[in-house]
Amino acid sequence: MIGRNEPCPCGSGKKFKKCCEKKQSTGLDKVLESELVSLQIDMMRYAYDKFSGELESEASKYLHNFQLDQEKKDAFEELIHLWVMFTVKREHGRTIVEDFVQSNENKFSRPQVKEWAQSWQKAYPSVYKVSNIRGELYTMEDYFTAEKTRVKFIDREDELSKNELVVGMFVPFQEAHVVFMSTFERGTLEAILIEEHLQKIIGEESVNAEYVQSNFPILAGSVLEFELSEKDVQELPVQDEAQEKVLELFMKAADDREYPERFKQFVHMLWSMYCMKESPAIRNEANYAAALIYFSDMHFMEEQMETQKGLAEEFTISPGSVSSTYRKLDEVLQPVIQSFQQDIEEALQT
Repeated sequence: MIGRNEPCPCGSGKKFKKCCEKKQSTGLDKVLESELVSLQIDMMRYAYDKFSGELESEASKYLHNFQLDQEKKDAFEELIHLWVMFTVKREHGRTIVEDFVQSNENKFSRPQVKEWAQSWQKAYPSVYKVSNIRGELYTMEDYFTAEKTRVKFIDREDELSKNELVVGMFVPFQEAHVVFMSTFERGTLEAILIEEHLQKIIGEESVNAEYVQSNFPILAGSVLEFELSEKDVQELPVQDEAQEKVLELFMKAADDREYPERFKQFVHMLWSMYCMKESPAIRNEANYAAALIYFSDMHFMEEQMETQKGLAEEFTISPGSVSSTYRKLDEVLQPVIQSFQQDIEEALQT
């Protein structure tokens, strides 16, 4: 057996742990991922072959409550099917997934696959918020129960952003969880207002896992149905005097620079979004006002005009304060501005 710190036998000159051991692990990972996908497909095939009528009937009970385009309708139906499969007890007291596991108990390809199937019986779909991202691992927080789950997305090309909402279900796989079949996602800006809407739905209810399982169709449908309007964006408020003071300082500096009025409204919107999401503890309003000017310059101007040193002198703060506060803004707001890129370009021309 080759030691991990010995030279790799392939002749690369690297240690085995830095070379072909990784390749072996990657190969095994691909085999396990293939078996993971096969197990999910087998579960879905079992459900649709034996219970398609029940699945469609349950979905139709809730579809009429929401105005959904075809893409959202398809996603909603799939989510309801998962909800039925994993949480709805049938006449004999078992779910469809529990039936699947019981009927295939001696047919799984290897013990590990059987363990996956057994552990998945407790899963249920919910609405999650992306609370942290570290490399390939996402920390997903159940919006209703605040339970956190480490998730690895397999073969996903685009990245999620912090604070986005994800409707779907995650199941155990090796050291993390993975998506079961697919998810439906809402961007950061939409998420702010969707969260307010969900709070109205919940009201004074005591929210736990049982509540989510019982009310998932209504909760999921509300998330999918939401459409962001221009009025929603314009009416985003700031929360306190310090946040309002930042806005005043920014507007004065923006007026000095002759920013177009409509463009200033967009920055006002972005600042309101940031405040609603982060609830920043503001000790020096000038730091944030300068960072907003720098953020605007970096993202929206054809040529970069501002420097951190120049803004620091203008606002009587340190360049480091501009830099660190800008990074805070950028982390939250940069993923959102793409949704309004065309509108912002038009605003800059007026």
